Amino acid sequence: MQAMNFLTRHKRLLRRSARPAAIVLVLALSACNQKGQALTDGLPVDGYRTAYPIAVTEAPQTLDIPVGTGTGGLSPELRAVVADFGADAARNATGPVVVMTPAGSVNQAAADYLARQIRTTLKQSGVAPTYLRSQTYAVADARIPAPIRLGFTRIKAVSPPCGRWTTDIMPDNQKGDDGAEFGCATQANLAAMVENPNDLLMPRAETPVRGWQRWDMLQKAAKGSSPSATYPTSTF
Repeated sequence: MQAMNFLTRHKRLLRRSARPAAIVLVLALSACNQKGQALTDGLPVDGYRTAYPIAVTEAPQTLDIPVGTGTGGLSPELRAVVADFGADAARNATGPVVVMTPAGSVNQAAADYLARQIRTTLKQSGVAPTYLRSQTYAVADARIPAPIRLGFTRIKAVSPPCGRWTTDIMPDNQKGDDGAEFGCATQANLAAMVENPNDLLMPRAETPVRGWQRWDMLQKAAKGSSPSATYPTSTF
């Protein structure tokens, strides 16, 4: 009986002590919420990020290869450019790689001959033969040498084009609004510089720590020496 009375009193004490703790927790969460609101109060709900949003979507990647009327083959410089384009296509293409040659232009014969070397270079760069497509395109002026156009689709970060210039680019100090072109170039440059567009959508997964590096740092710490890494310096 005494044991039951002791348990009953103990439960009552727990309930009484839990009430102030719950009240403190609610007040703390409320303070955090108010603090978060204070930090976000005053921020513009609109701006250049909304006016010029960066979208991650499928977009074309193109390359024009100049062709003269007497071109006999790919130069080493152009071969390296085509090889780099092919390696990029092998890694990131979401569809076929198209080699387009001009039809009816003054350099059509040279372009057809050069296109065969381009397709060979693309295959050597990792593009599967089944993913190569050959097409022709109409030229506006048959008297002007037209280039060979290479293209494929890939996932890219793109932003709306700039150039409206309807108002001053600088913010309007009287109205507090941004100019029509404000932030457009920044968004376009950021989209062009992103190597992996998926980085704009989600963070990359963490890579495992190298065991030998951790062991080396622990050994230095055990000996009392600095575990920081040292880098060699070079003079020019």
